[in-house]
Amino acid sequence: MASIQRRTNGSWRARYRDAAGREHAKHFDRKVDAQRFLDGVTSAVVTGAYVDPTLSQVTVADWSARWLSAVQVKPSTAARYE
Repeated sequence: MASIQRRTNGSWRARYRDAAGREHAKHFDRKVDAQRFLDGVTSAVVTGAYVDPTLSQVTVADWSARWLSAVQVKPSTAARYE
């Protein structure tokens, strides 16, 4: 579900809900830009290519530490991976 609304300051708010039901919003100066954004997000959700914006804020260091703790390798290999 997606919608576009004009704000009191003249900008446009594009809102959508992800597969988990959480609402996300982004603001644009032009309505056509908001519509293009929603078209892209909707397409990504339908095709399965959608990436939650909050997950994109994870740093490589955090991700690699999580991955290293989950993988089962010899201690010498783990030391090289670090």
